[in-house]
Order: sequence, then C-alpha cells, then structure tokens
Amino acid sequence: MDGFTVRYDLIILGASGFTGKYVVKEALKFLNAPSSPLKSLALAGRNPQKLSQALSWASHPNPPPAVPILTADTTDPHSLGRLVSQTKLILNCVGPFRLYGEPVVAACADSGCDYLDICGEPEFMERMEAAYHEKAVEKGCLVVSACGFDSVPAELGLIFNSRQWVFPSAPNWIEAYVSLESDRRVVGNFGTYESAVLGVANADKLQQFRRSRPRRARPMVR
Repeated sequence: MDGFTVRYDLIILGASGFTGKYVVKEALKFLNAPSSPLKSLALAGRNPQKLSQALSWASHPNPPPAVPILTADTTDPHSLGRLVSQTKLILNCVGPFRLYGEPVVAACADSGCDYLDICGEPEFMERMEAAYHEKAVEKGCLVVSACGFDSVPAELGLIFNSRQWVFPSAPNWIEAYVSLESDRRVVGNFGTYESAVLGVANADKLQQFRRSRPRRARPMVR
C-alpha cells in the first residue's frame, strides 16, 4: 500500500447484511477497549443509509459511535481499490462468495492489505488459494477464509482432539456435529441458503478443480 495513508485498523465490508450486523456488534466491544489493538474502524457497503442503520442496531442501547461509513461495491474495482488503500485489514461479509468474493480478494492481494472472510464455501476458498497465493506472498498479505461460525468450532474441535493423542498415534478421520438449541425460533437468512444451494449444485466442479491441481502433502496439525 505504498503511497497511501492507512486510516483504519479494520474495515468491515458488507456490514449491513444479516451476518455483517452481528460482526459489527462484536467489533464494537473491542473498539478502543483497554488492551485491544482495535483503535479505528470503518463500515463499508453499497448503501450508506443501511450501514448507518446497522451501526445503530449494533450499538443499541448505546448511541452509535463515530464510526466512518464508506461506500464500496464488489462489482466496482475502483471502489475496492480505494477501500483497501485505507486499512490494514478487510473483513468481508459479502456472500455468496462464489459470486461476490473474488474481486475483494484480488484487491487485497494487489495492494498488500490483509483479508479475512466468513466464507464456508470450499470451492471459493480453494480457487482463491490457487489464483492469488503467489501474489499474496509477493505483497506480504494474509488471505484467510473460513472465520465464521460454520468453520471455527469444527477447527478448534479438530485441534483439541488431535492433542489428546500420543505420538505416533494420530487421528485420520474426524466427524463434527453441531447442535443448535434456543428458547427462540432458530432462523437462517437468504444469503446462507443461497450459498448452500450453489455449493451443492456445483459440487462436481469442485471435484474437477481438485483433480486438475497437483497433489500436495496435507498439513500436519500439532
């Protein structure tokens, strides 16, 4: 990001979406909190009015803090370029990622801005690694997917389980199950449903893509 001034520690892209609002709510707990590295934050998306409403919802019952609202669209590379030039880290909440995610990854890889998302779509993640790994290494940026609810508990469970085994024993297969319990009705949202439908519909393409790539040794979990 040579030649640009980094103004924000974090920009949340897609902050007015179903999941984005909850991400904002959690981020506000860390903004300027003691010992927290998060000192500056901005929200970004297509509709400034909806972003302002999301900020008000996330900060309730307190008044909304003075968090900047930025306009950006995943179909507009110039707006994404302006976005990544202003921050150390983009947290992308705009899905389905197979439809809207790649331009954001590309902008981050080109600029050196770090990237996180809440994606749970294997094909998207693997294609982004194949397409942008070398560029990200060259620019010194991190591109990290699967930071959402459907991924983190399973990975933490895998790490915990793996540490219970004594070398040379090791698990070679783990199945994870999630149980949802609530006094209220459990609901989803259209974006998650759309991602799931597209993932199932394109499962054969994922297998073709995997077969087309060189086989690599699998990472070891310690």
